[in-house]
Amino acid sequence: MASSGSSETIQTLLEAEKEAATVVERARKEREARIKQAAVEAEAEINAYRATKEAEYKAEVEKYQGSSGDSAKQIAADTERLIKETSTGAAQKRDEVISMLVKFVTTVDTS
Repeated sequence: MASSGSSETIQTLLEAEKEAATVVERARKEREARIKQAAVEAEAEINAYRATKEAEYKAEVEKYQGSSGDSAKQIAADTERLIKETSTGAAQKRDEVISMLVKFVTTVDTS
């Protein structure tokens, strides 16, 4: 009889050990699944953040490129205006400058 009680106790312990192993295995699998899910969610969050920051960066780049294009147009217009003013001024003063040069070339200073 003592043997059968001991046998039952051992059997009960073996069953408890199997049940504990099953519980531990199930918990391990659930933990792995939670880790995988967290990784997927983190990846999605990272991608969303990256897309937001890239859009902000592109907006800033376009903002400054647009203003530099406007500046280039303004510089080109100013340059063209200055060229015309210089050409007009040179044409107006041409005869006066030629007269002055002829005078200096033909006049001899004897002093």
